[in-house]
Amino acid sequence: MVLPKSQHCTAHVFAKVKLTETVYTVTFVLENPSELHFIAGQTMMLHISDETNRPMSIASPPTDSHTILMCHDIRPMGPGSRYTLGLSIGDQVSFVAPIGMFTLDGESHRKKVMVATGTGIAPFRSMLFDYLEQGGTDDMTLYWGLRYEKDIYWQKDFTDLSQRYQNFHFVLTLSQPTDEWQGSASWRRGRVTDHVFDEANLAGGDFYLCGSKAMVDEVKEGLLSRNVPKEQIKTELFF
Repeated sequence: MVLPKSQHCTAHVFAKVKLTETVYTVTFVLENPSELHFIAGQTMMLHISDETNRPMSIASPPTDSHTILMCHDIRPMGPGSRYTLGLSIGDQVSFVAPIGMFTLDGESHRKKVMVATGTGIAPFRSMLFDYLEQGGTDDMTLYWGLRYEKDIYWQKDFTDLSQRYQNFHFVLTLSQPTDEWQGSASWRRGRVTDHVFDEANLAGGDFYLCGSKAMVDEVKEGLLSRNVPKEQIKTELFF
């Protein structure tokens, strides 16, 4: 796969939405260049200050070439978090994009298993919309682990995709739900790692892991111990 060349970009804030107590999305409209060509799963390096840059996965699909969707959990409250909180509609931003190699293996037709915690979901949103809406037919399953009901967002996006495309399956799991939480037929209780290892024929899948270091390390080690070849595991750390 030939990756697109990264470039310096300027854009302005078109929309800013608070999804949960700590998760925001920001939509940037590109100015120079006026559109960006990237591969689903890639990242941008957001310029925060003269001393600080932050890598942020692109959550929108490549077909939205004139806009970039960023998803940010501001809980760390570091420079990047404060930057996102301070953004207003119309503000200008700059970043380098696209960067990164966390992309789908286009040569493989093994089932694709995606495992995310928290805002590690961002690159998978881009991948799924791109792959499925471009006619991809490989079997795909997304496991998304969150803690509480209040942390849930984008569930309609993924539920709608699972209803439109028979080859896509969405499993949402909460590790600390309330007793009253019912969810739906495809939603689970417990740690996301437990449900991933319930997959049949693990060695027959390509695994894409994005989220906390603890989750990524645990799932990777568990897959390797279950004879999944290391070349069938791709990882990306996220908060």
